[in-house]
Amino acid sequence: MLRTKLDLSPPRKRPPFFWWFLANTLAVAFAISAWVICLNLFRDPTNPTSYHWMMKVGRLEPPARFSPSEAPEPSSVSDPRELEARFAALGRAELDTLNRELRRAYLTNFEKTPLLTYLTGEFRVTEARSLSEDDFLSPGIVVKAQALVRPDAVADPLPYPVFIECLFPSTDASPDSFPSDQSFTLERLPHCAALLNVGRTDHEEREVILASVVPLSAIEFNPPAGPAFRIAPPEHANPGATFPILP
Repeated sequence: MLRTKLDLSPPRKRPPFFWWFLANTLAVAFAISAWVICLNLFRDPTNPTSYHWMMKVGRLEPPARFSPSEAPEPSSVSDPRELEARFAALGRAELDTLNRELRRAYLTNFEKTPLLTYLTGEFRVTEARSLSEDDFLSPGIVVKAQALVRPDAVADPLPYPVFIECLFPSTDASPDSFPSDQSFTLERLPHCAALLNVGRTDHEEREVILASVVPLSAIEFNPPAGPAFRIAPPEHANPGATFPILP
């Protein structure tokens, strides 16, 4: 009968360089992981988690209160017809990329402005409501309106198949100041109404442009009805909000 001879000798020790190599490998892996996490966390303010931490550690400032003379210089100023010509043919993926960059510019107080567009024109109110914490900005109101375009300098304005929703961040604005079928005007100065989002809505059995804008100038605005109110950006935005607000 065969007998197995037991090896009672003590186990061999790991060489010292093994533990040195393991410790350095773990340290490098931890450093790379931390660098990647921080890079992703602090580079995209359109991500709600990133925005929260960037605000918390002071990497972002609250939305700026611009005067008309201090507002950032836009790359273009468009009326409704020019807006339609620029964006009507864009596909969903192109619009998603555009809208992410438009909101990134707003959240970073326009450190870079390659796509900043100011919208001008006359608009007829179709709907208005108060902004809530679920919306991109609050408090304030949002007003949906259809563009009005004059065929020539002396003609009456006619409805045009482009819609906007204008966000008015404010502590004293009321939806009652924008009755349906009343009109208001956005001008290059003093309003500086910046494009935030370009989407689409249904109108007369076809899709048309629905642009979301926000005036950057912290000024008093004269609505179609009621007293003037002051436009005032809030202390923080909600980058997780969906657009359009009033589809």
